[in-house]
Amino acid sequence: MMGVVKADAYGHGSVEVATALRDMGIRHFGVATVGEAASLRAAGIKESIMVFAPLSSPHVKASTALCLDVVIDSTESLEAARGTDGRLRCHIKVDTGMGRLGRTPEDSIDIVRGIEADTRLDMGSIWTHFARADEPDHPMTGQQISRFMDFIETLGGAPAPLHVAASAGVFAHPDSIDPNLFSMARVGIALYGLLDLPGARPPSPLSPVMEFSSTVTSLKHVSAGTPISYGSRWKAPAETWIATVGAGYADGVSRTLSGKGRVRIGNELYPIVGTVCMDMFMVNLGKNPFEVRVGDNAILFGKSAPTAFEVADHMDSITYVPVCAVSSRVPRDYVLG
Repeated sequence: MMGVVKADAYGHGSVEVATALRDMGIRHFGVATVGEAASLRAAGIKESIMVFAPLSSPHVKASTALCLDVVIDSTESLEAARGTDGRLRCHIKVDTGMGRLGRTPEDSIDIVRGIEADTRLDMGSIWTHFARADEPDHPMTGQQISRFMDFIETLGGAPAPLHVAASAGVFAHPDSIDPNLFSMARVGIALYGLLDLPGARPPSPLSPVMEFSSTVTSLKHVSAGTPISYGSRWKAPAETWIATVGAGYADGVSRTLSGKGRVRIGNELYPIVGTVCMDMFMVNLGKNPFEVRVGDNAILFGKSAPTAFEVADHMDSITYVPVCAVSSRVPRDYVLG
């Protein structure tokens, strides 16, 4: 398994997550940029780190010095790799239908041969990425696997380890992790318990890792018609209690949750009302709030409602977004369990 810890481990903290995974025996990590990889090296992560962004000339020196695994997806990135003053382990990205990085199987043959011909370049793996693996019944994933394996057959067999599956592939397409064909799976969102597949939220046995919480900073009783927050877009329909929570869009509480999201205080769920502000937002506690006090925890999402799945639905988005949005000014507390 490759532990994908890009984007600060999807908002969870890349160094802490990578360290925990390493202690569990994981020996391969994936990041998006050379800068992310450098942070892991500085923190003492010595295992292999693949940078998913294709290699470019400005990053060759750092990639060589940090012993990073680099992605070759074109003749341009291959030419950049040839500029190394040491050795580089190269992973060839083939486009079988994602349409993002890599070249077609036909155009990737010369890239494979180019790496084989250069004694400074080691071929670490050949890989592809699925476009619709989170749709278990869609035929495209099977088609991509077929295109990929046809390409490997064209080469005369696998000249390096192969991998095709990310999180959705692992859970929805068992053939994508057939150990007779593939050596690895790149596991990202599933590590954090947030893989979203039809009919399963979350799919057993996954459990969300992150709980995002703040505190109630103010309570006030308001009369009917009282406007709340910027733009006065919400007015109390009757006399009620309003709690202000100390988190806002600068912390990762999306402004799109204004008037739609919920938070849990104690054992009760309360609606967000008014416009979410930069550093705080308000919730409607009702006429007789359930023993809410200043200083109480307010759970924005976690293992129980509201979950990141619910928050993502309110944002018309996916679970990756709310967790990646939690900003660096929010303290992280870690508990291994």
